[in-house]
Amino acid sequence: MNATLMATDFVSALFIIVIIIGLYEVPKEVLKPTRLFRICMWFVFVGLVTEILVCILDGNENMTVLNTLLNFAGYTMIDLLTITYAYYIYYLVEESVRHITKKMAYVVTVLCSIEALFYLIGTISGKLFVISDGYLTRGPWHVYRGSLTALSFLIMCVFYIFKYRSFRIRSRFFVVLIVAVPMIATIMLHVNSNEGFGYLGAAISMNVVYAVLESKIIAEAVADAKMYSEISENDMLTGLKNRRAYQMVIDSCVGEKQVGVAFADVNSLKAVNDSKGHEAGDRLIQKVADLLREAVPEGTVFRISGDEFVCIVKDADTHAFTKIMKRLGDILSQNDRVASFGYDIGEEKDIYDIIKAAEQMMYADKERYYKETGRDRRR
Repeated sequence: MNATLMATDFVSALFIIVIIIGLYEVPKEVLKPTRLFRICMWFVFVGLVTEILVCILDGNENMTVLNTLLNFAGYTMIDLLTITYAYYIYYLVEESVRHITKKMAYVVTVLCSIEALFYLIGTISGKLFVISDGYLTRGPWHVYRGSLTALSFLIMCVFYIFKYRSFRIRSRFFVVLIVAVPMIATIMLHVNSNEGFGYLGAAISMNVVYAVLESKIIAEAVADAKMYSEISENDMLTGLKNRRAYQMVIDSCVGEKQVGVAFADVNSLKAVNDSKGHEAGDRLIQKVADLLREAVPEGTVFRISGDEFVCIVKDADTHAFTKIMKRLGDILSQNDRVASFGYDIGEEKDIYDIIKAAEQMMYADKERYYKETGRDRRR
């Protein structure tokens, strides 16, 4: 091990940690699909740091025990990385073939566990390596290092190349990259004993996997999370925000100094449903939603139940908000008073008190509506 390897490992570690940080910056819904890949990246990062420390300690007679432990850790973490990588590949495939690929992951686990045991015995016996006068001296077993790791990648490479369509990838070449590149790096390590533990090759391999496959997985997961969020927070009939989104917003309004709230309720919806059918009732609800959007573009409108709407305006100015409410009243009056409404604005008041006051004002407006029109509110 030399200064060139140490410098290269340091640069590689920087690249890896940047990717790792980026993987934690994704939405929380994406964290699960990237979990095993992140573990792989952490193994590579820790391995690179371990390799750097071994380079630094090489020749230090006072650190023989630590140097021995670090060398042993450097070898065995490659096997842990390989096992994790096998399960990462296993979870990428479609559900229909996972019963087969799981067996492959089990085979890799057994092979790498045997190799880890080989490293342990070889380290204790001095057959793998010894630290003499602070320097690493390779033992007779050292030539066999990485053999089972290479075999594991060879098995994965052959197996997954034939199953490449299960990755939802069109090109067989991409699957060759995500399995063959680590295998080639391992073989190069085995051939050249001056290449350390092989984490440099692992870092290159994981960067290839990130560029070819993981970035695609993240992009798809982010798109799915965004779509789910939109579905879960939007009302399907009106396109407004729904009650779930409403609760999130009012929770965020706690402590706000100035919040304007309008509370609206559709008038005579039951009568329209009974006389003209529910499709006509839906059209009435949609009409009220459109009118609220038109009247209060400064705020966010929510449909919180079948015929109830709430509009919230943050950082509302009292004078400006009052003008907006007058505009809303005019628009509703011009449209046959399709909804009753009330409003309130908070000045150091709790958001729930503001909503309650607006709701009470809406009920008073509804009473006037039924009294003035002579309609039966029960029908």
